[in-house]
Amino acid sequence: MKLRYRIGFWIGGSVLVVLVACALLVFAFFRTFYPAPPKADYPPAHDVATAQHQDLDYFRNYFALNRAYPPDALAKAKQLWRETAARAGTLAPAQFDLAILRMVALSDNGHSQIYKPSLYATVDRMPCRLYRFADGWYIIRAGSACRDLLGGKLLAIDGRPIASVADAMYVYSLGPRNHYEQYVTPFFLESPDLLHAAGLASNAASLALRVQLRDGSVRDATVPADPPDPKAVAADSDWTDAYSDSYLSPRRIEGEPEDWTPLLPRGAKLPVFFDDYANPFHTRWWPDKHTLYVQFRSNEDVPGHPIRPFVAKVERAIADDKPRFIVLDLRLDQGGNFTTTAGLMKRIATLSPSIRHVYVLTSAWTFSAGDISLALLKEHGGGKTTSIGEAAGDRVRIWAEGRGMQLPNSQLWIHYATGYEDYSKPCWGERGCFWTTLFFPMHVRSFEPDVRVAYTFDDYVTGRDPLLDKALALARASVR
Repeated sequence: MKLRYRIGFWIGGSVLVVLVACALLVFAFFRTFYPAPPKADYPPAHDVATAQHQDLDYFRNYFALNRAYPPDALAKAKQLWRETAARAGTLAPAQFDLAILRMVALSDNGHSQIYKPSLYATVDRMPCRLYRFADGWYIIRAGSACRDLLGGKLLAIDGRPIASVADAMYVYSLGPRNHYEQYVTPFFLESPDLLHAAGLASNAASLALRVQLRDGSVRDATVPADPPDPKAVAADSDWTDAYSDSYLSPRRIEGEPEDWTPLLPRGAKLPVFFDDYANPFHTRWWPDKHTLYVQFRSNEDVPGHPIRPFVAKVERAIADDKPRFIVLDLRLDQGGNFTTTAGLMKRIATLSPSIRHVYVLTSAWTFSAGDISLALLKEHGGGKTTSIGEAAGDRVRIWAEGRGMQLPNSQLWIHYATGYEDYSKPCWGERGCFWTTLFFPMHVRSFEPDVRVAYTFDDYVTGRDPLLDKALALARASVR
């Protein structure tokens, strides 16, 4: 009996030690890569100077939380903080926002960014919604003050060529340039407040636009801005009228005024990649083409659309339909939790012996966990994968993970990055190496596509999908 008790005590003690060690490991993981920001505990600010001083005092925590800063960039950001603090109380809201944007941008990292909708709590915005196609910025949704310009190509703002304006505003974002132009520029180009504060527009309440209309004529128009929108301040809100990918579908966006008009007719036949835009996960089986189409626009649950059942559905479809070809559409996949899809991405090219090739569609919207999905496909595809489209929206060596903090008065919501990820080689021993990626070693040199295909405004208005067309053409050619 005594021996039995000793054995039981030893086993129980060993289990307890393992459980405690696991708990400590989990605690260390979350403490290292998802540290909470300090509480913003300030008395109510009754004047602009106090409000801006409080926000700057709280923002100073960002320098320690955001690990993406190179040493020289961190020094520049701190110097800019001191200069901004000396001017606190004299800065207009848009000037203050630009100072914060610039300090954040100096880390030159795609994940170290201000949550852009929160800008609209303090700055105005034109009733023209822009989307950047391969051939420029076009107005594809409009309120009444901009309706006559709907479908037009934006050529200039206040006499400055639009590419020059976008180039000048890049210092307030940095990170991958293609991702900036696709994802960030509409937030800047639609706001007279921000462009005026940056010295790029003469009026803070309207913009003088030069637009080339669809008939080829050029029109000059001054478009007044709508006031700041307090709905924008909540980082977890459903305020979706913010990111320009949501403008593509002609469906009415939640919260959009009734009198707004999309360029495409409400009942237009749409390409599969933005048809039924409310659903981020799609499959289509084309038996005549022996092709399974799979789309991910997220790597995590979206309200009403859990991701794990969809991954299981894709695996069942491959087993049942035995496709020769898979078209994996990641061109609007902006990330989430990459582990939800990592197993599928590693095995998708080999899930059925019928599979000859996987064609992966990418764009500058492909970001974060979307990029990891692409990297895993490249790593494990065994020569059976081809990427088509435009370069993905991030680099192969980045800082990611982390959390967000919100300034107490301006309400700007800012993400800080805490984990270093290298998709070109394992990051063992490097500062900030994100532990989870060590279980998924990758050796990717670039996110440039194997076959470059642009998506133009003319493709959009005619309903063409040149990326999908190219994938299907390559599939047909391979069986001849």
